[in-house]
Amino acid sequence: MSALETTLVDWDDPDALRLRTAQQAELLALYGEEDIGHEMTGESIVAMLLVRVDGEAVACGAISARGDGVGELKRMFVVPEHRGRGLSRAVLRELEAVAQDRGVHRLVLETGVLQASAIGLYLSEGYRSIPNFGEYAEESESRCFAKDLGPTPPREPRTGERPTVTLTHADWTDPVATALRLAMWRDIEVRYPEIPASVPGGFEVDDPQQGVGALSTVIAWLDGRPVGCATLRAARDGYPAGSGELKKVWVDDDARGAGAARALLTAIEDDARALGLTSVVLQTGIRQPEAVTLYLSAGYRPVVPFFPYDGDFLSLWMAKDV
Repeated sequence: MSALETTLVDWDDPDALRLRTAQQAELLALYGEEDIGHEMTGESIVAMLLVRVDGEAVACGAISARGDGVGELKRMFVVPEHRGRGLSRAVLRELEAVAQDRGVHRLVLETGVLQASAIGLYLSEGYRSIPNFGEYAEESESRCFAKDLGPTPPREPRTGERPTVTLTHADWTDPVATALRLAMWRDIEVRYPEIPASVPGGFEVDDPQQGVGALSTVIAWLDGRPVGCATLRAARDGYPAGSGELKKVWVDDDARGAGAARALLTAIEDDARALGLTSVVLQTGIRQPEAVTLYLSAGYRPVVPFFPYDGDFLSLWMAKDV
């Protein structure tokens, strides 16, 4: 069994420098440039962490102070031959413990859209999207996340019987399905006002375009009332082979907690399998933490973008094998 040792070191430690240099070389190969903050010094560093396996330094991470009890995770890196062994998660959790010991109550970070495994790690550890900050504000390749440290508040227990959700299939143009998507559009106008504002003609023009290639549309009902919808759309150019796209997943606020969203996902995945597809992909937004949590719990994982992302600051991309 390998001996694993986690230690705090100086920023200028030779092993730490070697790993940080390797990380920057990897980013250069992936994005064609180094991290914006590649010239950072140790002046603001709260902690520099190394993980050694059998005496060899193979993973690292750091915390940089941003003020007011906020720290930024930096230089998270595991050498390629040691990936897949949980070392990134070990570094992250140890840094969170160090942060709390040193009075940091919130951690923020930046990673890139092509680093799907890193995004998956952070999401699985409770980090959620925030707007791009600081030097990353104008970088559409960047995604920023944050987590408040400390105990997680207990969830309120669900009381009473959960109402029964029923599902029906419909055409994309079905009036009930169209009305539900219009309600979703109005929700988007509140969460993402920049999106409807950029669509000439609004919902009436956009909705038929979104329906091109629709393979399956499902409506969720509670007590005879339509409360949610979801659609499976055929893959477009550049999408993964064998995939279908999950689109227009929406549940009325009053019906959330009844299981409608999960029932819709299950129905769409069943339809995808019946059509011979091997995966379902989706795009969701950074201002929908509840949707991200749902998709993660249903087995979806972050993937690299499957359509052009230049200028897109709002999207996360996920997929699930079916």
